[in-house]
Amino acid sequence: MERKRLNRKNSGQTLIITSLVVALLLLSVVYYIFEVERKSVIQTTTPLNSYVLAIKLGSRNTVISALANVSNGGENEILTANLDRLSSIIGNQSHFGKCNLLFTPLNSSPYQSGIWISWDSNGLGVSSAYANFSLDFTGMQADVQLEYDVNITTTLNVEGVYSKLEDVKKQVNVTCRVFNEGEPALAKNITLFYESDGDLSIQEWIPVDSPSITDYGNGTYFISFIAETKTSNDPMLVSARVHDLRDIFVQANATCTET
Repeated sequence: MERKRLNRKNSGQTLIITSLVVALLLLSVVYYIFEVERKSVIQTTTPLNSYVLAIKLGSRNTVISALANVSNGGENEILTANLDRLSSIIGNQSHFGKCNLLFTPLNSSPYQSGIWISWDSNGLGVSSAYANFSLDFTGMQADVQLEYDVNITTTLNVEGVYSKLEDVKKQVNVTCRVFNEGEPALAKNITLFYESDGDLSIQEWIPVDSPSITDYGNGTYFISFIAETKTSNDPMLVSARVHDLRDIFVQANATCTET
């Protein structure tokens, strides 16, 4: 039986992400710190270190912004477009010296234009963005050459079990685990669906109404509900759709095991 992937949401075009504004704010704050410290401490390297840190944070926030957009239905090219804008913003800053930020979105499988979206039916969902950066800074006090990577990955693991009740009802228990860059992470929201007859050739996903959700506070969520499939012998297929706290969307489908 062929399993089809659910289409991504089309709300990406209307999703407003402000990472470039955040990057500007970071640079503005660092500039303010520089001005204050320049008046009180001569020949200090602290402002430069803060400036480099702000650039790295701006890079990370921009990649997060692009992945949130793409995972919610936007185009992969938004990553390159946003990083172009960030690079231009940084290149136009002259408070500390001449700064040039180059970037390369990863184009090695499974990434395309720096984006990897994999929402399969094996209980695993991945939304990821990856870019390499090269920072070249020339200033009066110091020169900096720095290479670094930014890898933003939201992963969802879904597994479930069910037991038959009377008629066509089933007691279903689903465990969802959310990760950011491989570490347990919290979900902003979780929406659960189940397939009406367990046959994905013609998909009919039914939203789970008022499930019982236990949040363990460590990225693990236990969800319990009653499902009514068309027949008692239908397989139980579930689909979990999650936004993490960064608004990155990920989903995963899984076949539940009968107990």
